[in-house]
Amino acid sequence: MTSTLTTKAIINFFFEGGATKALFRWLDFRLFVSSDNKTLEINNSDAKPNSATEYLNKWQQKFTLSSPATGLIFVANVLAVLIGFTAMAGVLNYSAQPLINIWLPLGLFAFIPVLLTLVSLYFSVLSSTKHSLNSFPLIMFMINKLKLDRFLAYKNLLLPWLFWRLQMIAILFSLSALLSFFLLATFQDYRFGWSSTLITDHATMTELMSVMTWPWHWFIESPTAELISQSHFSVDTVSVSVQLDQTWWLTLVMAMLVYGLLPRVLLALFLRQRFIKQLRSSIVNSSDVEQFIVAQQHQETRDPIESEQQLENTDEVTLSESDSDLITWRQAQFDLPVIKNLGSTDWLDDEQWLNSPASHCKKPVWVIVDPLQTPTGELADCIDVLKQNNVSVALVLYPYINDDSRYSQQLKSWQFFAHRYGITLKKGN
Repeated sequence: MTSTLTTKAIINFFFEGGATKALFRWLDFRLFVSSDNKTLEINNSDAKPNSATEYLNKWQQKFTLSSPATGLIFVANVLAVLIGFTAMAGVLNYSAQPLINIWLPLGLFAFIPVLLTLVSLYFSVLSSTKHSLNSFPLIMFMINKLKLDRFLAYKNLLLPWLFWRLQMIAILFSLSALLSFFLLATFQDYRFGWSSTLITDHATMTELMSVMTWPWHWFIESPTAELISQSHFSVDTVSVSVQLDQTWWLTLVMAMLVYGLLPRVLLALFLRQRFIKQLRSSIVNSSDVEQFIVAQQHQETRDPIESEQQLENTDEVTLSESDSDLITWRQAQFDLPVIKNLGSTDWLDDEQWLNSPASHCKKPVWVIVDPLQTPTGELADCIDVLKQNNVSVALVLYPYINDDSRYSQQLKSWQFFAHRYGITLKKGN
């Protein structure tokens, strides 16, 4: 970006309407820039844009923006609410016993949710496969149903958004279950006790309850040994006083809040913040906006980004005499042996190869690109993985003609690209 003010204006343009709209507005824009025809048809009667945001507004006016299948998202939210409400209603009314076994609502609305939250935390944040779609059948199901297949090349942004949306659905389930409890308990009298095939010792149950209720023991009284003794039932049930029964339902509500709802809210806030940070970083660090503006100005390449740092000179190398492993970028036909051609097939195939041992080369790696191609974020992602897997990675422009003005102008874009992503740039012959 040319300045801090311009960068802020561009970010505000994409984030208008919220984070979800920002994501799909940005992905639509990247797909447009990566297409063969990325020039807008501007009528002569229209005022010529003078800034980046004016060009972007022109683009937005001429194209219908994509969005996920919002109807399906709404249905998923409604289902989460209905399932949470009816599940709690079923738990409170399923048994003919005078006492409701406290273990059942605790398991369904406190213990299982906190376990699922920990699983979500691992796969969305900690797992080394968090960017591999093959590890998440549910995510792939959502992508297919929401008709987001065309955005699979940008899964580094799509997956964080999906993880966040899943947590929001889970939060609706927990909130609906709490609402169901309070509505039903307001108009009906429910009494709680405990029963277990394995736990028959009152002292063990008292200790378990003491551990479980520790986060809020200073605020609400834990079930006492007396209550636990009196509310233990099997076939023959004893009556429990209203005062003691209140402790049980307060314990249930606090467990649902502390274990069922709070971890999900915290994880959702973290995932949303991480998603927004990644999206902002993608917008700021990508050269797509600059390429778009240059294309609208009908220039091949005119130093699209002004950098205060001087760009390094580009060395010339001979590909046929090199002792390197060659990888091409979007060049299915190449006159020298290469170990992989990236960018010409499905991105999932490239991703699988990049994450396999085949991408670990013993020789220095040279990535061959046509100078007249446009630097893209996908190429930057591939280079980043190759740099992690190999000791030496360089970018080679081939074929290159020094006395051609088009090549010399395009060289500036590639020099800036190499400088931004920290890779050596060479000219091949």
